[in-house]
Amino acid sequence: MPVKKYEWTETKYKKYLKEGRGKGTGRDYLPWLKTYNVPSHGRRARNPGWKTERLHHFMSDNETNYFYLLEWSDSVIDIREQYPLLQLETAQDIASDMGIEYPTDKNSKFPIVLTTDFMITVRDGARTFDIARTVKPSEELDKTRVIEKFEIERRYWAAKGIDWGIITEKEIPVVLSNNIEYLHPAYYLEPTAETSLPQLLLIADLLKDRLKLSKNSIVETISNFDNELRLVSGTCLKVFLHLVARKEILLDMNQKINVTKSAQTILKFVSRSEKGVKAA
Repeated sequence: MPVKKYEWTETKYKKYLKEGRGKGTGRDYLPWLKTYNVPSHGRRARNPGWKTERLHHFMSDNETNYFYLLEWSDSVIDIREQYPLLQLETAQDIASDMGIEYPTDKNSKFPIVLTTDFMITVRDGARTFDIARTVKPSEELDKTRVIEKFEIERRYWAAKGIDWGIITEKEIPVVLSNNIEYLHPAYYLEPTAETSLPQLLLIADLLKDRLKLSKNSIVETISNFDNELRLVSGTCLKVFLHLVARKEILLDMNQKINVTKSAQTILKFVSRSEKGVKAA
């Protein structure tokens, strides 16, 4: 009898281990679960992560929104989603100590590897450490079984000295997250047939100078600059978004990005050397 697409079995467990899922860091990390492995409303990030340079897999919009907040945070240096509690025996012992049933597949009865939505590496001064965060709709938090599984997670990570916490939609500023998602593709300047990377970097510096002096709207300023430099329409908009993504131009990110506003709404300009980042 064929195995159902989402059925969890010992064979699949061994396959995941062999693939190296749940191991590695940065670009080399492989999530335990991918969007097509389980029934979900999840989606992959459309572009490689800024911090990891790989595609990420999320099981809900809340996870996706939280991811963008992590991307924006200067203290976060690595993001590993769908991070497994790989020591099955330890997790099962915790459930036993709690007097609850450890989750298993309803058909195969094989124990399920629980996952924490995010394992996040944070830098605080000279100190680097991991924190674990699970993302869940607030309405789910009054369900006994959900809380039981969360307590397994909490105790598992506590035994490893890792802080664990729950994030709900109430802790996610959606406007900020949406702004970061909008900027996300612009993080890297991509040369075109018409404009090389060195030219784009020069345009970026010139555009910052132009915006500092402009009394027109942002969109008028960048459109006029396209025309003045005889660039393909939209080139300076992409460069502008790149500068915001790189935090060389600072806006109030808690307000929806609106390029029809006056250029004077730009709060601050930061040089590339101050940021210490590469443009590509």
